[in-house]
Amino acid sequence: MTTPAIAGIKDEYERAQTCDYSKAEFGSDVGIFDEVNVRFCISDDRRSLVYVMRTGKSWVVPFGRDYRQAGVLSMNTIENDRLIHYQKEKGVVERKVLGRRRVDRPVLY
Repeated sequence: MTTPAIAGIKDEYERAQTCDYSKAEFGSDVGIFDEVNVRFCISDDRRSLVYVMRTGKSWVVPFGRDYRQAGVLSMNTIENDRLIHYQKEKGVVERKVLGRRRVDRPVLY
């Protein structure tokens, strides 16, 4: 999957659809999203982070670089199998663990 520097709405929609909730690489950390199960995929070119909800709704944000959304500077990255979100607002930087790498667990009978 390639991501142009400036993607159109259709391109963004198609990128968001590539992330399957059941196969997503990262699961949301406890307390990040209230009453919503969110998982995350990173695009093959490692330029986009896709949020996907159990209902199938998904959206895309940049990965591995700074971006500005609603006046807030943000960046998403991976540190030790954790998906980390940095956010800078009014000169204060916050670090939040969005999710952790999901582990396939064998079914025990």
